[in-house]
Amino acid sequence: MAEVKTQLQNIVLSVTYEGVEFDLEKLARSLEGARYDPEVFPGIAYKSEDPQASFLIFASGKMNCVGARSMADAKLAIKRLTKKLQKAGVKVKSEPKVKVQNIVASFDFGREFDLEKIARTFENTEYEPEVFPGLVFRLDEPKVVVLLFVSGKGVCAGAKSMADIKAAGTKILKLLKQH
Repeated sequence: MAEVKTQLQNIVLSVTYEGVEFDLEKLARSLEGARYDPEVFPGIAYKSEDPQASFLIFASGKMNCVGARSMADAKLAIKRLTKKLQKAGVKVKSEPKVKVQNIVASFDFGREFDLEKIARTFENTEYEPEVFPGLVFRLDEPKVVVLLFVSGKGVCAGAKSMADIKAAGTKILKLLKQH
């Protein structure tokens, strides 16, 4: 069976510092490039450059990390930000708890798709070309959504691991080969 080319696009993680609360005013002043406007948004927006990742930091001691292109990059960005938090006077007692919320990857199936036919064949799809040019394919196992395009490209969202992404690509390929 042909291989699906897969490329990681984005990882979304929730990060929790147990027993820690952030003084956002103070933190915004000590994190270079941080944006904090409590009238507009209740947290700090902060970008790390190396590795690239963006953070939303909340007073509760929780953060969201988005935009990393690999798990290793995400963990390194979190580790570096944790050091900056400590330098800013935040008493971090232990390693933060990190949980994957969503992994987004792109697929290249190496062939074009007849989206109309796929939509007629499978119940767990939505295709409204006048609204959106892609077909929405919902899988139960793994529980992800794959957007398919006529070009043979796709996007997988909702995955919790790289294994989910690989499984989704293989499953779509198998399903479409059978029909």
